[in-house]
Amino acid sequence: MNLKLTGCSLAAVSAFSFAVLLQAAPAAKGVQVDITSPADGSHHAWNSQVSYAVTASYDGKSTKFGELPANDVVVRAAYVANVDAPSAHRASALPDAIVQISQSNCTGCHDFNAGSAGPSFAAIGKRYSGNANSVAMLAAHIRNGSTGAWGGGTMPPHPDILPAQASAIAHWIVAHGNDPAVHYSIGKSGSLRMTAVGKPGPDSGVVLSAFYTGRLNAGDSRAAAGRTMVLVHGS
Repeated sequence: MNLKLTGCSLAAVSAFSFAVLLQAAPAAKGVQVDITSPADGSHHAWNSQVSYAVTASYDGKSTKFGELPANDVVVRAAYVANVDAPSAHRASALPDAIVQISQSNCTGCHDFNAGSAGPSFAAIGKRYSGNANSVAMLAAHIRNGSTGAWGGGTMPPHPDILPAQASAIAHWIVAHGNDPAVHYSIGKSGSLRMTAVGKPGPDSGVVLSAFYTGRLNAGDSRAAAGRTMVLVHGS
């Protein structure tokens, strides 16, 4: 009888302790980013389109279930001469300008590399590279709008973008928008072209890195856990 009472008591205490732990354990609120496709170490032909898929979670919400917008994800494809070199395994941080672009409606008219309703960021960067006044001019165009800079089109004003944000976007476009080694795409799924710089060698490839760019709570960091980077071999 004593043995039975002891066993029941232990079971009750264990159940109670487990319930307390469940209540006390805080929900995961950090940033989690996982590239689910393509597979790490996979091989794809140069100049082919490689489909990608990313799941991002933050503050108890996820893009997987539509709780976070799809454009809270940015994917970067960076060409490397040796995909197996240790340096290829160290992803650099996402420029703040890309975060601002993804949070704005810039990509409603501008693509990173292809022409759309407006010129691509690559085309803008190519035109204004080396112009000492280009950053200030483009920042003014972003906030105040412009007409006739690229044919007969009109760019609407974006007063919601702060001056410092507009300057950061303009500086990135001029300095890096036309970088042939790095390409960006916004969205939790899509495709990126396997683009080589010059003639690729046998060890060349592309490093895919994914980032969460949505709004953060005060004090939180964009540093993400998960499968944030994959290496793709060119063939």
